[in-house]
Amino acid sequence: MPELQEVNFSDLLQRPNETVEKLKSSRRRALRVHRRGSEDDLVLTTVARADEEHELAVITVRMLRAVMSNPTVRSQYLLDVLPQVFPWIKFLPVDGQAAFAQELVDVMEASMDLDIPAPVLQLIIEWRSTAEIHADPELLAILSSPRGGDFGPVPRPTVE
Repeated sequence: MPELQEVNFSDLLQRPNETVEKLKSSRRRALRVHRRGSEDDLVLTTVARADEEHELAVITVRMLRAVMSNPTVRSQYLLDVLPQVFPWIKFLPVDGQAAFAQELVDVMEASMDLDIPAPVLQLIIEWRSTAEIHADPELLAILSSPRGGDFGPVPRPTVE
């Protein structure tokens, strides 16, 4: 996340009006609220700003959906642009690149509907891992080779 002006959580509690004024005057209309003793800082923003960011994300997903629904545009532009965003996509086979693009748009749309970004980030991690496998010929050969036979019983998991 780009650098945000920072305030302490205690400032928000003890001087809320000053903190809100600082928020309103910040360029990004957002503040990083540092919580002492916690690893999880908060981001304080206005509802208007959050709504704008959400609407922008919705528009982006709709644009990508429109591009993906047109085979000519998809093949000419989106698949040419994706390596600029995800350089590792070059290691995927061509059909894998198209599958990633389609799945990315589908999951972005579904995640937008639920207002949860985690599935999109998980999808990107999974496809990046797939690209890593394709980038390593030795690993690809091992994972692509057929495995026959029974590998024996699987031990019961133990509770720690």
